[in-house]
Amino acid sequence: MGGINMLLVNYLSLFTLQLFIGSMTFAQGSVDSTRSVDRTGSVAQNRTLNRIEVGGIVTGQTITQAGRDFYDSFATTWRDKDEAGRFVVAIAERPNARWGSQVFVNYGNQRLFQVFLPPNRSLIPTIGSAAAIQVYQAILDYQLVQFFGDPDLARDELF
Repeated sequence: MGGINMLLVNYLSLFTLQLFIGSMTFAQGSVDSTRSVDRTGSVAQNRTLNRIEVGGIVTGQTITQAGRDFYDSFATTWRDKDEAGRFVVAIAERPNARWGSQVFVNYGNQRLFQVFLPPNRSLIPTIGSAAAIQVYQAILDYQLVQFFGDPDLARDELF
């Protein structure tokens, strides 16, 4: 149940971000509306030019210092791997007094990485960097399967 709540919070934060960017785009479009239709081109062309794609975001919902260390090392390595800023991933942490902190990395509806962080905090940056590399490769593999996959299978069945 907690995972569903975290996923819902991730989607709500992304939705809020998209609404904010959409309102900025709408405001920019209203400033340009003084030009004549002949000089601006077709309506379809303007719609594609004003569209802003959101990507390259690593959201973090960490609670403990260990989770923050994981997020920092993951985000640093992620910036180097995803230079074009195409993907949005979410990092969530579930602290547990008995087992330590559990960290999840999600891409869309898929949980691509999950680990319990060790008590030795000096190992956490290495784990975060390795997780970024593993998640990036998993996303690329997922996109290849989507591109070359069988159309008879549903998306969730392929990955």
